[in-house]
Amino acid sequence: MQTELSFLELFFGASFIVQIVIIILFILAGTSWWFIFDKWLTLTRAKKDIFEFEDKFWNSKNTEKFFTDQKRQSHHFGLSQIFIIVHEELKKFENLKESENTIAKSIQIIISRQEEKLEEGLSFLSTVASVSPFIGLFGTVWGVMNAFSGLAQLSQVSINAVAPGISEALVATALGLFAAIPALISYNWSVKSIDSIIKGYENFSDELLISYQDRDE
Repeated sequence: MQTELSFLELFFGASFIVQIVIIILFILAGTSWWFIFDKWLTLTRAKKDIFEFEDKFWNSKNTEKFFTDQKRQSHHFGLSQIFIIVHEELKKFENLKESENTIAKSIQIIISRQEEKLEEGLSFLSTVASVSPFIGLFGTVWGVMNAFSGLAQLSQVSINAVAPGISEALVATALGLFAAIPALISYNWSVKSIDSIIKGYENFSDELLISYQDRDE
């Protein structure tokens, strides 16, 4: 409780500019945490879907029945969408060689669209990670300037006169780091996860085409 009151005292005792900086950093931190949770949930689910779909597909004995079951689902994403497109395209041709270019383009389009969806919010996290420390630093510099400018009006200068102003200014830097560090960690993890997911899509696509080639032969 004491810490909360101390922070409130620092906030209300800070200059107007520093208060605006603190509010902006709180908004950025709160919004970035929402994106962090959303990316973690989305990417974790996408990784899980890859393992589950591959396990079901490669263990299925009837491809046509598996295709029908997938079509009945209301939502198609990732490997499910790739499989459905490939299977539908193959139905239009007698063998894979006749439709190979069309299928390859369709797969590439699907993967590109999936990648765009998975990357939603990453630009915001990157912006927060790179900009927040500078916003916090601006608030600190401004607060320090006000603290030292106030010393000119005092006949006697002591550490007790400077400390409150410096403390108020450093709060902005601390909040800037508080917003930036989680955003940076989440951004790097998300980029690595997306690369892994896209690689999984591409590997499955190649294995799927090879399996259909073997059937044609």
